[in-house]
Amino acid sequence: MGFLFYPLMAEDNLFWEDCVWIGMERNGSLGLEQVRSEIFPILTREKWKQYLPKLGVHYFGIFSKNPEQIDQEYRDVRLQIQQLLYDGGETEREKQKLEIRRLIHSEEKKLLREKIFKSISLSYLSFQKRMLVDLIYNLRSERYKLEQKKRKKELELGLSSKGESEWLKVWEVEFQSKQIHSDTNKKLAVLELQQAMSLDPNVRITLAGGFTERIRLFDPSANLMAPNENHPLRKKQRLQIELAELEEESLENDWKPKLVLGGYVGKNGNGGFPLQNEIYGLSVGVQANLGGTSFQSNTQNGIQSEGNGIQRIPGYGPQPVGPGENSFQSGSIGLFDDFGRNKKIFDSKMSLLQAKADWKQSEIGFLNQVQSTEIKLSELYQKYNLYLENTKSNLNQHKAKREERKFGLISEIEYLKSEEEVFVSLESVLEPYFQYISTALELVLLLGENPFDNRYYQVESKRTPSDLSKVLDDWKEIPQGEKIKINEPIQKKPYPFLMEDPYETR
Repeated sequence: MGFLFYPLMAEDNLFWEDCVWIGMERNGSLGLEQVRSEIFPILTREKWKQYLPKLGVHYFGIFSKNPEQIDQEYRDVRLQIQQLLYDGGETEREKQKLEIRRLIHSEEKKLLREKIFKSISLSYLSFQKRMLVDLIYNLRSERYKLEQKKRKKELELGLSSKGESEWLKVWEVEFQSKQIHSDTNKKLAVLELQQAMSLDPNVRITLAGGFTERIRLFDPSANLMAPNENHPLRKKQRLQIELAELEEESLENDWKPKLVLGGYVGKNGNGGFPLQNEIYGLSVGVQANLGGTSFQSNTQNGIQSEGNGIQRIPGYGPQPVGPGENSFQSGSIGLFDDFGRNKKIFDSKMSLLQAKADWKQSEIGFLNQVQSTEIKLSELYQKYNLYLENTKSNLNQHKAKREERKFGLISEIEYLKSEEEVFVSLESVLEPYFQYISTALELVLLLGENPFDNRYYQVESKRTPSDLSKVLDDWKEIPQGEKIKINEPIQKKPYPFLMEDPYETR
């Protein structure tokens, strides 16, 4: 967990993939879940030990030195072994339950990773959007300053009216207010991305430019929907049904007896060490639960080679024995001593019914969410193309207005209104553009597709002009013919899908 406190060393401009990688590596919740998953191998080893014989060394001693009695001294050292022969399959079922719980935890980790991935990605897209909007405002502001100098000169020469100048002052206040609001949103978007990436607010991050040239959008209606059967949410629900079925199976099979075989070998004696008399024996134990009534039975047969020994009988304490064969049998029945058994059976049946009901409801909700998201996606794609075509039309008209202004065919106000229409339409087209990518991201996570290369969009390694980037470049053109160039790396890094562990496949 130390990486949470390490400073971020990021000298290059960050791509979408870089932000995700940094944020997921630094996320504390994901780190804790990774540590928590380490308990399952430990528990699995513990369950395996049920099949191994249980060994132990046992020492027993009695010393009596009382007045008017003969002194007695007895020592007993033995190596004991006990082996579970049959338990009705309960140990195997417990192993299966543990494995299912491990798989459930694995799916929960995937859901957490998706949540973190989605949070970082949406914050990244929001910041990219605010950067583009801010760029448009800055370009508009630079262009306005050039126009302002020109108008001032025209006003001095009497080539423009004072009324035009007053209208421009009102327009300037409104524009500056919007620009201040845009700058504020950009700063807030930075903080949101830093928080999603688990970074301190003082850490400076810079995103790589050219986002609209690295991403390709595709028509969502051109592909058929194929929900992911192994989405973590669906898989988790199925695993919970399996776990509830095993719990019910355990209660239905608790009548099967448990059979334990044991034995011992050692020495005892009525003097000090070394001990003189060899001892050995064999024991058989049976335990069962018959409808809430418990039954226990134990049989032990032992051999004492020489001398006198002590045989410990459960429930009766130590009993003296002599040389030769010694044995005892014991049994007990507890009539209806498990009053909660029927409730346990009822609870297990209810848990299974609840798990199946949750699965059914989850399936309906999942498929509904997929279809509703796809419907929204189709709407956003159509809106994006509609606004894009409108922007192209406004841009072409503005180019014509620019030529008309050169020859004095239109007033300065008409020209600024024409430029304002392009400015507003550019800002409008960015809304459905980024909403489409954000909504598509949510959908591909539900469908189990690659969040950087899927049927709705594709993030490419190299920058290639897109429809939106061409419009932005056309509008970026400053009258003097200068163009803005952004230096940035052009290769993206390959990253594993959602940082899954090697054994976690979808």
